Amino acid sequence: MGDVGVPTEFLWRYPHQFSGGQHQRIGIARAIAAEPSIAVCDEPVSALDVSVQSQILNLLGELQRKHGLSFLFISHDLPVIWHVSDRVCVMFLGRVCEMGPTNKVFGAPRHPYTRFLMNAIPSPDPHARNDDVELLEGEVPSPLDPPSGCPFRTRCPLACERCAQEIPALRDVDGVLVACHLSPGR
Repeated sequence: MGDVGVPTEFLWRYPHQFSGGQHQRIGIARAIAAEPSIAVCDEPVSALDVSVQSQILNLLGELQRKHGLSFLFISHDLPVIWHVSDRVCVMFLGRVCEMGPTNKVFGAPRHPYTRFLMNAIPSPDPHARNDDVELLEGEVPSPLDPPSGCPFRTRCPLACERCAQEIPALRDVDGVLVACHLSPGR
């Protein structure tokens, strides 16, 4: 508990007596108690305000350095992922779209879905307008009955006949694995 910043006198408190950030810290303490080499963090900061998010992310970084931990960080918050990750894997309907070094994937997305995700990140500038941002159209396909071929093709503006017939294989494009028939390098 000391490693995650929860005082030992808090050990006898009831769950309702802890804040959201303290709950996260206790969850992290439970995860590292067995001294794992890897910890899975599924949306670890999604329900926290921005200042507490920052504290938890800093704590995870400290624990990583102190204990030699690796984290598998699962999140929909792309700016957070960009901040904490060395490598990233973008998935759609349970399939990998793009995977590689974070700065390469997010800095120059090669898969259409990754480009849509990156374009959807709001600008911190309140005067900036995102009127020209292209939005995804159509319904999200059912994971119980996925479309044939590329799972993203029903929403992809670049989809062609091959996309309907064949699941694209992951291939290396400048050090990034991309699963798209039409991405650069093909």
